Amino acid sequence: MKNALRHLFAWSLGILWVLPFVGIFMVSIRPETEIIHGWWVFEEFRPTIMNYIDVLLRTSLPLLRPLWNSLYISLWGTIIPMMLGGFAGYAFARHKIPLKKTIIVALLSLMAIPLQMISVPVFKIMNSLQLLDKFTSVIIMDTATALPWIIFFMMNFVKSQPIEVEESAKIDGASSLQIVVHIVLPQSIPALISVFTLQFVWCWVDFFLPLIFLYSPEKYVSIQVIPMLRGQFVANWGQLSAAAVLVTVVPFVLFMLLQKYYIKGSVGWISEK
Repeated sequence: MKNALRHLFAWSLGILWVLPFVGIFMVSIRPETEIIHGWWVFEEFRPTIMNYIDVLLRTSLPLLRPLWNSLYISLWGTIIPMMLGGFAGYAFARHKIPLKKTIIVALLSLMAIPLQMISVPVFKIMNSLQLLDKFTSVIIMDTATALPWIIFFMMNFVKSQPIEVEESAKIDGASSLQIVVHIVLPQSIPALISVFTLQFVWCWVDFFLPLIFLYSPEKYVSIQVIPMLRGQFVANWGQLSAAAVLVTVVPFVLFMLLQKYYIKGSVGWISEK
C-alpha cells in the first residue's frame, strides 16, 4: 500500500511538472483561433508550424539571429572557463601551491557573491575598456563567474582518481604535459562533460549579463528577444510559445545527449571517496 501511494505521489508530481511544457508546446503548434478558450480544448485541432516560421523569420526582431548569438556566446563562455578551470583544478589537486587553502577559501567566497552586487563597477570597467555592446564583455563575465566552481569541481574530481598511474608515468620519464594529455584528460572526460553541460546551460539561459552589456538589436540573445515579442496591448501567444520552445529545446537536447556522462562525472568523485 505504501509503495502504491509513493508511486501515485511520484506520478502526480511528474504530471504537474510536465503539464506546463505540454501546454506551451500545444499553444505553439495551433493557430490563435483554436487556443482562445484554452489549449486543452480540442473541438478543433489543426497543427501548424507557422508560429515557428513566423517567429524565426519575422521582419521585426526575428529569432534566428539571436539564437545564433546565444550559441556563439554559450560556446565560448563554456569552452574558455572549462579549459582554464580544468588545468587549474588539476594543479590544485596534484601540486603543492603556496597558500593553497587560502586560495580555495577565496574561490568558495567568490561563489557566494551575487552577480548583481558587482554589476555597476563591472559595467564601468567594461565601458572604460570599450567592450560594451560586444559579445566579448559577456564571455569575459561568463568566464569569470564560472572559474571558481569549475576549479573546485575539477580539483575534487582529480583528487578522486588514483595517483599511482601518474606516478608510474613520471618514473618512466613522462613530462607533466604528457601526463595531463594522455592520462588525466581521458580520465576527466565525464567531469569535463558535466562542466560543459552545466556551464553551457547557464550561459544559454542567462538574462542578466546580456541585458546589461548588449543593447543593439543585432547583438540580442534569444532569451532577451522573447519578452519583446509581446506587444504593448496584445500578445501573440502562439509565437511566444514557439519562441519559448525553440529556446528550451537546445539545452534539453544537449542534456539528453550527454546525460550518461553528466551523471557519471557529477557523482564519480563522490563514489570514489
